[in-house]
Amino acid sequence: MGRLVVILVVVGLLAFVSGQVDEVLKWQKVEYDVPASVLQAENGYIPIGNIPMGAVHYKNRVFVAVARRRWGIPSTLNVVDIAPPFPNTNVVLKPYPNFALNELRADLQPDANRIVTVYRPRVDRCDRLWFVDTGMMEIPGNFTVVQRPSIWSIDLKTNEPIHRFEIPKEAVETGYGLTSITVDVDPDDCEKVFVYISDLQTYRMVVYDYVNRRAWRFLHNYFFLNPLEGDYRIQGINFAWDDGIFSIALSNPDPVTKFRTAYFHALSSNSEFTVSTKVLRNETASQRGYHGTDFQLLGYRGGKSQSSIHAFDPETGVIFFALIQQNAISCWDTNKPFAPQNMAIVYKNDQNIVYPNDLSIDQEGYVWFMTNSIIKLLYSELKLDEFNFFVWRANIKQVIKNTVCDPTVPPNVQMAQRFGDSDNNDRITFYEYKDKHGPGGGPFGGWGHGPKGGRRS
Repeated sequence: MGRLVVILVVVGLLAFVSGQVDEVLKWQKVEYDVPASVLQAENGYIPIGNIPMGAVHYKNRVFVAVARRRWGIPSTLNVVDIAPPFPNTNVVLKPYPNFALNELRADLQPDANRIVTVYRPRVDRCDRLWFVDTGMMEIPGNFTVVQRPSIWSIDLKTNEPIHRFEIPKEAVETGYGLTSITVDVDPDDCEKVFVYISDLQTYRMVVYDYVNRRAWRFLHNYFFLNPLEGDYRIQGINFAWDDGIFSIALSNPDPVTKFRTAYFHALSSNSEFTVSTKVLRNETASQRGYHGTDFQLLGYRGGKSQSSIHAFDPETGVIFFALIQQNAISCWDTNKPFAPQNMAIVYKNDQNIVYPNDLSIDQEGYVWFMTNSIIKLLYSELKLDEFNFFVWRANIKQVIKNTVCDPTVPPNVQMAQRFGDSDNNDRITFYEYKDKHGPGGGPFGGWGHGPKGGRRS
């Protein structure tokens, strides 16, 4: 009887933790609504290489990005329609806004009317979809710069592209490493836009001024990885990554200055940093060799709290983090001191969250997050008869209710924690796991090794 009570308690706790979260989409493998001739062509469609890297919601549509990091990816930017009952299973991806924009030229020559690789698109309050086309085919052993990286926006009401800006070489050498985009739209004017792009490869932040059609980049030590926090253990596998600045989240505008606080972090780091958008919007400031105190250390998230993407909810003032080592989503109320004790896990799923690779907040009060099992692909085996890719959503007010992230709940500690603990608990023993080769080189589908050993993002 005692054992039964324990089991019931555990089940009850699990239900409490995950009951507020909806599993909206899940796939065993990604398939596309494209001409049959494309699927049947040599290297037209190879299922194992099609790994979703981003998902963002807009009015019962989810836009799904599949980066071209293998041959056999018919379309990089796609859309699916969703409808209850959830989850919607193995939904076929439709190229967005059409296949012509996504189709590669046979000669892989530059074409301003096509896109090559998209990672994490974003929707703004003015019904536009923004994304970066890296312009690259990131095939292991055959990295190809097809065209210059570019910033795009598409009108979601008409499904028509409305803007393309080619990022100049002065701002970024190539598109390799441009894997997340954050859009800063003026609250009163949809034409006043700044875009912030993380460059995890060269440890820089790219800024785009939409009004003046200019781009520049910032370099700062805070964009680098923390070498003490680049070791990981996921799914029982030990490995090391060196990814730098990975995600940028924006606060609400200051009521007086009208500028926002940009929260940012490297992937291989447990720390969070801040800078005012007043600084980022200043092209002259980007040319300085020393930034003084403009960039600030906010604090420490806790051991093994490396985060891929994070996002700010403008209604509650809460930031959500996708924690890749903990297979979880956490939260922090920005009105409380930044310390692990003032953060809460709102969802954890050790079975299905295998590398939470994207997270965003929609205009309906939901946080959305995706996991893509890339760890299995890189270091073990991705089985296409199992469910590998998931998209969840959670009502923000419900999922934070009665946690320390709830604005009505007092903080657990009154002082921020700036650094890790004295016992060096971030460290794990590193054992090197080699990638297994994928199609054209072996059975398991690892990405192989590109520049600097290949990128996972």
